[in-house]
Amino acid sequence: MISVRKQDVVKLEDVLHLYQAVGWTNYTNQPQMLEQVLPHSLVVYLAFDGEKIVGLIRLVGDGFSSVFVQDLIVLPTYQRQGIGSALMKQALGDFKGAYQVQLVTEQTEKNVGFYRSIGFETLSTYDCIGMIWINREK
Repeated sequence: MISVRKQDVVKLEDVLHLYQAVGWTNYTNQPQMLEQVLPHSLVVYLAFDGEKIVGLIRLVGDGFSSVFVQDLIVLPTYQRQGIGSALMKQALGDFKGAYQVQLVTEQTEKNVGFYRSIGFETLSTYDCIGMIWINREK
């Protein structure tokens, strides 16, 4: 039975395997960065299969006007079982008073279909465009 719990303290060693399993090398190549961002997150929810951590959603932002879904990860062997949806529904429920919840994802049919299925829309729906600045000097 899968359970979703808000975590006040998240340790790197408890979640690094999630990032490794999905190949998110930005964090796996720089685990010290992940270790720093975890306690600075707005909130982190973990999905458990018994005591095993099988998924995570990490939110950043102010919690009122803007909430950003920074990470949503489910172990590949647990995907397509409703765990990502459960994590997202918990997060959206807890921040239903926020003006907007945003995210950035790879533009694949699977990803776009998943997020649309839970109510997300593309920015173009609102005549907006997403932009990004990356510190390339690091």
